[in-house]
Amino acid sequence: MANSNGIFKRGSSHYLRVVLPKTHQLVNTYKSGKVIISLGACSYREALTAGAIKRAQILEADEQAVLTKSKSTSTACSPSAYYLRNIYERWVKSKPLSSDAINTCMRALLLYEEQTGNPPLHLLTRAQGDSFRAWLQEPERRTASKTAYDRFTWVKTLLKYAYRDLELISRHPWEGIELFKETTKQRRPWSETELQTLFGQSLFQEYVLPKDWRAGTDAAYWIPLLGLYTGARLSEIAQLRTSDILLADEIATISISNIGINQQVKTSASIRTIPIHSELIRLGFIDYAQNIKNEGKDSIWPHLKQRKDKPGGYFSNWFGEYRASIGLFGYPDFHCFRHTVRSQLSEAEVPEHLIDSIFGHEIKGSTGTKIYTHRTLKTLKNAIETLKYQEATIIPAPSGLGKK
Repeated sequence: MANSNGIFKRGSSHYLRVVLPKTHQLVNTYKSGKVIISLGACSYREALTAGAIKRAQILEADEQAVLTKSKSTSTACSPSAYYLRNIYERWVKSKPLSSDAINTCMRALLLYEEQTGNPPLHLLTRAQGDSFRAWLQEPERRTASKTAYDRFTWVKTLLKYAYRDLELISRHPWEGIELFKETTKQRRPWSETELQTLFGQSLFQEYVLPKDWRAGTDAAYWIPLLGLYTGARLSEIAQLRTSDILLADEIATISISNIGINQQVKTSASIRTIPIHSELIRLGFIDYAQNIKNEGKDSIWPHLKQRKDKPGGYFSNWFGEYRASIGLFGYPDFHCFRHTVRSQLSEAEVPEHLIDSIFGHEIKGSTGTKIYTHRTLKTLKNAIETLKYQEATIIPAPSGLGKK
C-alpha cells in the first residue's frame, strides 16, 4: 500500500505512484489515471527525495522524464539526499571552531529547518531563500537587524561549504541573495543622566543583588563600576582572578592577562596593569577581593557562570535586559563605558599614549615614542584619578560576599 506521498515498496525496490489530475495531458497515455515508476533499491529517505523530484516532473507534464528509466535501478534514487544538518555536522568537524560559533550556527540551522521545512539541499530553491530572508526580518519576530543578518549568513555559510568544499550540491542555491543589516549606530559615551539612572537603582543604592543567575550576584554590582573606572572590556573584567588584584609600589592594581586557565586577551597589547581608582577603593573593592580570596576562590566572581570562549557572555545578556528594564534601551551598552572613560581622559588632557596604555591599545606614534615613553604606575594612577562623575552617590558594598 502506498503512503500519502505515493511511495511504496515491493521486494527490495521502492516505487512511486502518482494520481494524475483529470485534466492532465498525460491522462490519455496512462488510461488508469495513475503513473507508477520504479525508484530502485534504496533507503526510504532516498526514495522520498527521488520521488519528490519525479512527482514534480510528472505533474509538470514532462513525459520524457516519466518514460526515461535508469538502466541501473540501484542508482535510481541518486543523487543522495543531503540536508543542511548533515552539512553542519561535517562543518563542525572540519576545523577548530569556538563553541560560540558552533552554538550560533546551530541556532541559525534550527530556524532554517523551522521555516523552510528542511528540504533536501538539491531541492532548495532561491524562492525559499528569499522567503527565509523575509521571515527573519518580520516585525513580529522582534529580531535585531544584526541578529537576522548573522543567522542568514550562517545558513549561507553552510550552503557554500556544501557546494565549494564538499561538492555535494551542483550549485549554491542562495548565492547572491543578501540580507542587509542596518548601519550600526556609533557607540558613544554614557551621558550624566544615563549614569544617574543606572547607578540610582537599588542594586547600587542598597546593594540589592539580582536573582538572575546570569548576573553573578556580587558581579552585578562590581562589573559595571569596574567598566566605568577602568575602561576595561567586559570579557577582561569577567575573567579576573583574585591573584589579579595586586599591590605594586603601594598602588593597588588590576592585572589584565592571559596567563590563567581560560583567560584570554584580544591582542598582545591588551596585557596590561591598570591602577585601581580611589572611588573603587572607597566602595570596598579591595576588601571584596580579599574576602573572596580568603574563601579560597580563584575567580573573583565565584557565582558568575562563564560561556566557553566568550567570558562575560551571559553577563552581557543580563546587563542588556537590566538596562531595558530601567528604560535604557539599545545604546549606551556596556562597551560604551570604554568610550566614556576615553572621553573623560581626553577632556582631562591625559596624553594619548597613556590612554592607549590604560585601554590596552598599541601605542600610536613614532618608534621612538613607542619605545622610550616611560609609563610608571604613579603616572597611570594620576591619569586614572582624573575620572570624575556626577552620577548618584553609590553606597559601599557590605563586607563579605554580599547579600544572597
